[in-house]
Amino acid sequence: MMNSKVYWSGILLVWTITACSSAKESKNTGDKERQLDTLSILGDPFFEEGLVLKRAEGPSPGTIYPFGDGGSATIWEMAEWASKHELSEADRTEAGNRIVYANEGKTLSFERLTGSTQINMDVFTSTEYEAPRQQNQAWPHLLIEQKFPQQPYLKDLEGLILRFTGRLTQAEMKMAESDFNPGLHTAQFQLFITVQDLNPSSAHYGDYLWFGIPFYDYRNEIISVYAAQDVGKGDATGKFIYSAGSADFMEGTFHSGDWIRVEKDIRPLIVNALDLAKQRGYLTGSFFEDFRLSGMNLGWEVPGTFDVGFEFKDFDLQAVTKK
Repeated sequence: MMNSKVYWSGILLVWTITACSSAKESKNTGDKERQLDTLSILGDPFFEEGLVLKRAEGPSPGTIYPFGDGGSATIWEMAEWASKHELSEADRTEAGNRIVYANEGKTLSFERLTGSTQINMDVFTSTEYEAPRQQNQAWPHLLIEQKFPQQPYLKDLEGLILRFTGRLTQAEMKMAESDFNPGLHTAQFQLFITVQDLNPSSAHYGDYLWFGIPFYDYRNEIISVYAAQDVGKGDATGKFIYSAGSADFMEGTFHSGDWIRVEKDIRPLIVNALDLAKQRGYLTGSFFEDFRLSGMNLGWEVPGTFDVGFEFKDFDLQAVTKK
């Protein structure tokens, strides 16, 4: 039996050059009305139990607690792959209502709002790269991630509602224009969900698909669908990636710097991603009924010399099921 653990690794997409809630809704299908339940699949949506720090090598150095230690198990993790400047609890300061972790390479801040937590994520790779990134060279990340406490089967979902409100706060290229190669260099703020075969009886238990929601890419205001193998550096997973086109889930572009609200049922996009993966020769040993939503990561991957920032609130993934 394969190990079901997923290791988040950097994903460079190279195009060719809220709180838990339960509410009853009515949905009309023709003349037939069905009762549906909606429930968040995120654990600890207010970050009340902190975030475990993750490092590429060695054990975790500990946990940060923006709102104190609530005494329960920590669900969230924070990953800083391939970074010289790693955050810790010692980097914590308070600025008004904001809890801020900052060093010369990054800023991560938390602010409690009514019914949500607003998060700001900045990455300054002008302090990371000594020269423009080269082929197969690792790149800095700042990601928040979790394994879902409840991992719903895709077959049991009537929908999966993505809710997200965010804006780009800065994006400045810090490399010479003559060195910029769009096949190697960009800054991406994106959400990835792992869609994983978690049927213990499956011969391919643990196999998975990366499903992406690309909120921002420095290279493109309107982002196209990307579907290919995870490659680009030495520790790439080799798994199939399907990243939706921005027009599939939102209107406008985060390049504007304006607040944009996203609310979209992304289940059909995930089903389409699985179908395409199988057509391309991936996941062929697993059946649709085997797949569950196992976890997610959200944040920056910066395989280029850029200083960037993004802030967001009201983030949720809500499973819609039959009553």
